[in-house]
Amino acid sequence: MLAHSNFTSLAIACSSIVCGLTLNCDAQSLATVQEARVCVTAADHNRPASFPGLGDFVGWPGGVERLPQGDLVLVHSAGYWHSSFAQPRQIEPKLRERWLRDGWPLDFAAPTGGRSMFCRSLDAGKTWSAPQTLHDHRLDDGPHAIFTCRDGTVLCFLGVQASWYGYPTAPAAFRNDIDGLNTKQFVMRSTDGGKTWSEPMGLASPGDFYERAHGGRPVQLADGGILWATYYQVAGESHLRGAIRRSDDSGKNWRVISRISREGNIDEPALVQLADGRLMLVTRPDGAVYYSSDEGVTWDASPARVVPAGSAKFKAPQLVVLGDGTVVAIATCSNLRVWISKDAGAHWSKGIPLDTTSYGYPGSWLLEKDESIVLPYCASGRAPNRIYLVRLRVNEARDGIEFLPLGKR
Repeated sequence: MLAHSNFTSLAIACSSIVCGLTLNCDAQSLATVQEARVCVTAADHNRPASFPGLGDFVGWPGGVERLPQGDLVLVHSAGYWHSSFAQPRQIEPKLRERWLRDGWPLDFAAPTGGRSMFCRSLDAGKTWSAPQTLHDHRLDDGPHAIFTCRDGTVLCFLGVQASWYGYPTAPAAFRNDIDGLNTKQFVMRSTDGGKTWSEPMGLASPGDFYERAHGGRPVQLADGGILWATYYQVAGESHLRGAIRRSDDSGKNWRVISRISREGNIDEPALVQLADGRLMLVTRPDGAVYYSSDEGVTWDASPARVVPAGSAKFKAPQLVVLGDGTVVAIATCSNLRVWISKDAGAHWSKGIPLDTTSYGYPGSWLLEKDESIVLPYCASGRAPNRIYLVRLRVNEARDGIEFLPLGKR
């Protein structure tokens, strides 16, 4: 059953103001990220229309995608904080006290928490429509990725956060919510280019505590199978495990084909297919690298790391493979940075600054025909927040990046 959505019936009124930025779309490249980035939506720019639960956290871009009809869509969340728990909510008392000291407004009125939203661009990302609701679950929800399958089906992956935190299992009042999990994954499908969307389909978690994801772009194999990487936790265990899900029917059904574990965490995994057909996975918190030669069923750990041991925590990675096999990793490591590998992930460049003024946490990307990368990310991990979009390209020497204006394809 398809649920009607105003995803494409929205009357587009794209703002010509881009955070005060004047774009020169005739330029071959731009000098700085501040010149290149576009503010899509924020607490103080192109703000969503008010709804119960909306504060100043407009963030966590799930990703940007070109729909079959050619327009760009960026999916993101909007709420009041890092997680926008719905009411009633229950946070473990000591954790609640610490979060309140950190400024988390845990008594914020939000009957359904935050919600999944989208913006649309008709000019290749230069200007954007006002945010509209994609889905509002009765619990806090937000998009993790958006992906167009080869047959034109568009998939949007959502995470739904329970209204409790800090406990080893769900408190009694919450045991009937999302299977008693702390976080559960859902998938929505559109077969008409985003005009209508299915109701979110819940995915059975490989763990009994939670399953999460963040912005990792799915991979579609030559045989049509779609792979999506998530991570999960088993109740009572301190470490996180990775999972690879597969769909062979454009997202109608999903099964877990692999569970990946080590002594440390497999957290926020990013997945990509290399030029030689192997799959590569990179994970938080240390940039660990894994390879699969059997389409994601089994994985071998590599001694390689994207970042040096002991450096800042490596968060929310995205992986892109260019036509010559160059692998590009983009992640938050104190701030938003890029790493380049010319040998399929065995060795990596030092971190190249992308936006040192922003926290980053990038969402899934779009690779253009000229091999420029269109990337959404956020300014902060707390309110007030804003979502940026930037277009960058790895230089010919494969040892740096350049910024390109949005608004041209």
